[in-house]
Amino acid sequence: MKKWSKAMALLLVMCLLIAGCGTEKQAEQPAEPTEAPQLSEELQGELDAFSSEVIDADLTCTITLGNWPPDTAAASELALFEGYKATMAKQYPNVTLVPDYYSYSLSNYVPMAKGGTAPSIFQPPFTDPQLLISQHLVGDVTDALAACGALDKFSPSYVEMLADQNGRIYGLPRDGYVLGMHINIELFREAGLMTEEGLPKYPTTLQELAEYGQIIREKTGKAGLVFPASETYGGWLFTNIAWNFGCVGENALEYQDADGRWVCNFTSPQAIAAMEYIRDLKWKYDILNADATTTDWAGAHSALGTGEAAMNFAADDSVDQPTANKGLPLEDFALIPFPAGPEGRYALAGGTCYMFSPDITPEQATALMAYLKILGKLPFLDEDIIAGMRADYAAKKDRGAPVLPAISAWNDEEYNNTKQAIIQEYCNVDMRLYNDFFDSVSEGTITLKAEEPVFAQQLYRELTAVIQRVITREGADITKAMTQAQESFQEYLDDEINS
Repeated sequence: MKKWSKAMALLLVMCLLIAGCGTEKQAEQPAEPTEAPQLSEELQGELDAFSSEVIDADLTCTITLGNWPPDTAAASELALFEGYKATMAKQYPNVTLVPDYYSYSLSNYVPMAKGGTAPSIFQPPFTDPQLLISQHLVGDVTDALAACGALDKFSPSYVEMLADQNGRIYGLPRDGYVLGMHINIELFREAGLMTEEGLPKYPTTLQELAEYGQIIREKTGKAGLVFPASETYGGWLFTNIAWNFGCVGENALEYQDADGRWVCNFTSPQAIAAMEYIRDLKWKYDILNADATTTDWAGAHSALGTGEAAMNFAADDSVDQPTANKGLPLEDFALIPFPAGPEGRYALAGGTCYMFSPDITPEQATALMAYLKILGKLPFLDEDIIAGMRADYAAKKDRGAPVLPAISAWNDEEYNNTKQAIIQEYCNVDMRLYNDFFDSVSEGTITLKAEEPVFAQQLYRELTAVIQRVITREGADITKAMTQAQESFQEYLDDEINS
């Protein structure tokens, strides 16, 4: 049974966000090597549907494609991008495309941009565009967007994310996401947590998460929740939990005072209560994975996909990780809303964009817009755009990834409706396992919230260190640890922004 009308409203919700969010997690993670399957007739047909008509034989340049999938990706995904490349070769015969898989992080991109080795196109999260723009580390594509007719189709909120103070644009939205929870239904089934309709009885509150996780641990011996507490991941997830404990408004984890000074606020009663909840997940309920302090984003997806954990805080843009990449059958996977806390129900919202090397030429910018149009990432509806969309979702279906409603950043209603209709055509899941997630956003029963506003990565790092202490030392003094983290981060804020 599929339900789409309410989920369609999700297209408009993300257009209200003023800023993106997330941590330095990569938007794409390489799949593990597998035997190359034969492409389905459906996907092959969509790849053959691109036009071979020459559009511009005079455009001459070379572009490096940092969004190219890794060699270890599924055969269907590699074939899809080879199809895009072949189409570009036919339509723009003097544009040379160089596949150049690149896994973005801010720390590795900056020296590449300064040294002139950055790929022509890459995919950062929405946390980074304004920093990259202010440091002149990305290329201006305003004129190329205007020339291809896409400039006036931007949602105003995305212009704010991707433009400088003069309104010049340096990127395009690729997709958006909302943080929820992935669940392994097989472990819920083994634990007896199923409804009469055969659906998982999932937790709607953080308290239920702890209780259900405890049942799963007792019945199956597996972790009720995989929690990645390495690097900055633990602090990133903790902020969403803390919001639901009341760390918003005057109790926010960081805020700007009346004098304009940024203040760290890790020791509020709400923040302490949220960290005590993390402690209880480990020492009272015993539902966490044993290797939490060394588990990262990819490792958390792997644990859920391979049946080592029943629940994982994760978003709609990474549903392919435990399924297509780690082998969890689609019928044993669900995406649910982020559980409510004692003081509210918030969910982190963000996404990924396309940005461009700082030294791109006007010819390269024009070629990159043509390339993105073939990928179906610009809001147009000619035969090639539709073929690109169809091929994209056919490839997802072919490799066993869930095909779900999309979060769009474009204002064009016809484009959005057409895309949703194609997604519905290729839908390969029981939408009852996803509807509550999408409805929580479209109906406003959950509040979308951007990440903490300044130096979020350093904030996450400080909080991750506290989490590691709390889950490895049963008697750890939480107030003392949070006070030390607050002092450290406040010193950082004073040095970097308050001085």
